[in-house]
Amino acid sequence: MQNNGHTPEWSGPMVERVMRNGKRLYTSAFKAWLVEQANKPGVSVAALALRHGVNANQLRHWMKLGHWQSGAPVLLPVTIVSEAATTQAPPESVSRATGTLEIEISGAILRVQGQVDSAQLRLLGMLRA
Repeated sequence: MQNNGHTPEWSGPMVERVMRNGKRLYTSAFKAWLVEQANKPGVSVAALALRHGVNANQLRHWMKLGHWQSGAPVLLPVTIVSEAATTQAPPESVSRATGTLEIEISGAILRVQGQVDSAQLRLLGMLRA
């Protein structure tokens, strides 16, 4: 199939190794590049996969995984109140309830149970890599 001008050709190694049953293990760099090309507007995922010898359903699966997204992860703002402010009694309209705080980070779920204080929230800052 000819290059339709939408995407450049891959120049590095595509296959890391071929197993005895014929299954190919592709390099991470090739997968990342292919997903990046497939996410461009106007690119046919099926044609791109066919041109590079990859099953179109496999490429769509890689696109859903999101391991190879080039953009930085979106972080939500967290405000930590000073220790002095947390020791004051909360207004009557705000009730402090104990429960579970669940935060998903890169597919892993972090659970903090009970009342969450600023020391526990500071630990979350150390989890960023």
